Amino acid sequence: MRRLLPLFLFLLLPAQALAGERLDDVLRDQRAHGFPSVAAAIDRLRRVDDVPGPGAPLERRWRYQSSLLKLALGSRQTGQVKASMAALERMANREACTGCRFDLLLAQVNQAVFTTTPAAGQVVLDQAAALQPQLHDQGRAREALLATQSRIDELDNKFNQAIELSLQAYALAAGRNDEAEQIRLLARMVGMNADMGDPRRGAELGEEAYARADAAGYRALMGTISLDLGHAYSLLDDRPRQRAALERALAFSENDPDQLEIKILSLNNLSDYYLSQPGQNQRVLDYARRADELARTSGEEIERAAPLANIGIALGRQGDLAGGMDTLHQAIDISERHGNVTNVIGITFELVKVLEKAGRYREALAQLHKADALQANLTSQQREKTVLDLQEKYAAERKSQQIAQLSAQNRVKQAELAAQAWRNRLWIALATMLALGSVVLLQSIRRARQANRRLDEQSRIDSLTGAFNRRHTQRLLERMQHAPRRRAYDADPAAGTGLLILDLDFFKCINDTRGHAAGDAVLVAVVQRLRGLLRQGDAIARWGGEEFVLVLPHTPASALPTIARNVLHAIGHAPVTFHGQSVPVTASLGAISYPAMPGQDWEAALGLADLALYQAKAGGRNRAFCVMHMAADATSERLARDLAQARDAGDVELAVVLGPAHEAPAMPHGVAPVAESA
Repeated sequence: MRRLLPLFLFLLLPAQALAGERLDDVLRDQRAHGFPSVAAAIDRLRRVDDVPGPGAPLERRWRYQSSLLKLALGSRQTGQVKASMAALERMANREACTGCRFDLLLAQVNQAVFTTTPAAGQVVLDQAAALQPQLHDQGRAREALLATQSRIDELDNKFNQAIELSLQAYALAAGRNDEAEQIRLLARMVGMNADMGDPRRGAELGEEAYARADAAGYRALMGTISLDLGHAYSLLDDRPRQRAALERALAFSENDPDQLEIKILSLNNLSDYYLSQPGQNQRVLDYARRADELARTSGEEIERAAPLANIGIALGRQGDLAGGMDTLHQAIDISERHGNVTNVIGITFELVKVLEKAGRYREALAQLHKADALQANLTSQQREKTVLDLQEKYAAERKSQQIAQLSAQNRVKQAELAAQAWRNRLWIALATMLALGSVVLLQSIRRARQANRRLDEQSRIDSLTGAFNRRHTQRLLERMQHAPRRRAYDADPAAGTGLLILDLDFFKCINDTRGHAAGDAVLVAVVQRLRGLLRQGDAIARWGGEEFVLVLPHTPASALPTIARNVLHAIGHAPVTFHGQSVPVTASLGAISYPAMPGQDWEAALGLADLALYQAKAGGRNRAFCVMHMAADATSERLARDLAQARDAGDVELAVVLGPAHEAPAMPHGVAPVAESA
């Protein structure tokens, strides 16, 4: 018997292993636990004992193909997508299967939004919504419509609306005890909250989604969740957690072909992470080269642009300027072939930086003009899928200013040489023909004066908006600080200088969804609106990107709330119209009357205004925080550590002003809202 028992067990175990699963049991398990990978989940469905054949009831065949299609969408299982869509279309046409048509339309929405535009997907979704009254399971249909509409709104950067719809779909999924769908909806809200400007909430949702996916065994989604967590932590400037999340994303996607995009993004985002760390150029190259090789061997050429750009930057930092320029040119060429103008502009600004370092100013200026021309003519762009926003990351405007300054210096030198040449020619002209020499002299002087005026204007004025640039405004504030005057703090409150720093809300979303030409139009319109508020002697400056500073002499602290209210209303009372589109615009603002304490310089005052701006953004945006009073024993160092804490401790008094058409949330402790006037 002892000899026969192992043989019996050997024969029994394969028989048990060969015992197949039932379709309903597999679907129930996938709702409760998700799946380790898309390929494993599809293979499991294909192997069930009761695969619905041609003679099976229509509803079972529909459920089976719809389940396969939902798994395959968004993965690299394109063959399964086509097969299931064809099967659903046959059942819809030949057997009048309304549910089949409904699920087929939802799949077509998914394809439309990722290959064309969110608007194209909306048209198809409306067709699906029209079928809802004919469906037996109204709850399932409504949940699917809410989740799909949320995806469209997310890609259209309507994050508030998308999150609200996702929460409604989440409640319906919870009512069905569908844990996997709840985790999927939580995971989607991680990136939406981060992109909306609330990365802390995004991180909290991401940690919850990750913990629940881990508990359920839903490994196929844990890489995506980790990648979005890395993005949220990067916005929070929490570098250790950012790195840990990205390394987890890489580990989960390492051996899963259906997570190829997650793997490439994880590698490139780790490369981005090390770009921000001094002395880590070799690690930048290691991760970026792995991402590039993976994208190249898989035939995903467009996904090579971001890692090639990082490789070029790192090579330039290491002193291999020729290699850096060649690699950046490769990244630009790939982006141009695929029509990704946003990438072309961002990478070109990095190329300008390397060219400048190499002393090739003429080429740098030519590349800068190319990028400016692309930016001016850009009217639309696709949402970024494979890289973080290079335009923001590379701080394009700062690079533009550096090259513009070099160009201006060269023109000044040329003008000086030209003037010297004209002076030499003057003596020859006087000796031969006095009258002709006088005419030439006058013309040359006029041209030199015009050239000097143009150069002076270029050194002071932001070329896009016509506002003063940051460099000129810093000089202006220095002159005001050192000019003989009474101290506003001790003598005359009206002698204070109002400093207002404002930032346009969600400006990145405007660039992403409507194009940089629309973003430029918004910047120009904002400056035009603000000019209508300025008095004689006031100044408006473009401080950087979508950030502006107003310098208002003879402005006491008591006037700041009224001025802030007028500024917010001027910017946000009506949308900006661009090519027939209405672009809503609001701003967040921090304000102070300087000096607010004895001995305070303009930089310290503007730093406090910037902290107040941060409080306005953290408090919900479309509002202003004004520094009204500071305690006699308050110090700039203590205030700079935590302005909200300093307010609670009585070191500083703040007033908040709400923007136009604003639903006022609960105010932070110790801050009283200033009501809108009629």
